[in-house]
Amino acid sequence: MTFSDKFLAAPAIPAHPTTEMPYAAEIIFTIFLGLPVVVGVFFAVKHLLTGKGPLLAVCLVGGGLACLFEPIVDVLGLVYIREGALLTTFSSMGRDFPLFINFVYIWYVGGLAYLAYRIFTNGITVKGLFGLYVMDVCINIVLESPGVLMGAYEYYGPQPLNFWGLPLWWVCVNPVMPLVAGALIYRLKPFLPGWRIGLVVLLIPMADGLANGATAWPVWTALNLDAPLVVTHLAWLVSLGLALTCVWILSFVVARPDAEVAVTSKLGIVKAAIFGVPEGNVPPPPIIVPAAPNRVPEPVHATP
Repeated sequence: MTFSDKFLAAPAIPAHPTTEMPYAAEIIFTIFLGLPVVVGVFFAVKHLLTGKGPLLAVCLVGGGLACLFEPIVDVLGLVYIREGALLTTFSSMGRDFPLFINFVYIWYVGGLAYLAYRIFTNGITVKGLFGLYVMDVCINIVLESPGVLMGAYEYYGPQPLNFWGLPLWWVCVNPVMPLVAGALIYRLKPFLPGWRIGLVVLLIPMADGLANGATAWPVWTALNLDAPLVVTHLAWLVSLGLALTCVWILSFVVARPDAEVAVTSKLGIVKAAIFGVPEGNVPPPPIIVPAAPNRVPEPVHATP
């Protein structure tokens, strides 16, 4: 091989590991991620029985459907869900995926999308929206750290911000998924009466694809070039900027002026979303103004 051939040759994509799934890690992590699903399903059934509607249920179903994106982000983001799991649920792109992957999508993507919708309906400021993003970042760290520490899955290649096995660039990207989904539901729900509310099942995976495609591509590109760590860290800064830009864009869709928001603390907005805003503090619903039909302007005649 000549020098020019070697210089112009495409870098090899890092090969994924082949480590087997530890039995104990799989079972413990499956239970850990399954508990929020049990809570979500309980309240979804309760909502159906008490006449509060099927929205939570369809959000959870949509989150479960969104797990089909996991093989895509794993291949592009260099994640290896260890194979040989006892509770494998589906296979895609030459990889097997265990039950805990389904669980995490059901509640983190679907459940938190419903929570975001409730928060947006109660009212949120721009500052509160960025605080909600930070809260979802923290939730992501808590939910993923046990899995990588126990060895249920691993990240490989030149991952930026990889201090204990969880590259923290991921937790900057993932919260955008439920926020985008919640914003879509918030704006579209007035147009989804009756059976049309079932379309939310499709909105959740759409939000997953939008969020990942909009924010993660700089790091995906650097990782699959097998770039040095300094390059992948620079790519992370770009992805972080894109994630924050997405949150800023969402603020034009869901945020309200401070004077129109009764509850502003982080804990308060979550509590209000779960238990309801105190009587007398419920803000008015957003006004959706339909677009005016296209009309041909009448000619203007000059005054003699």
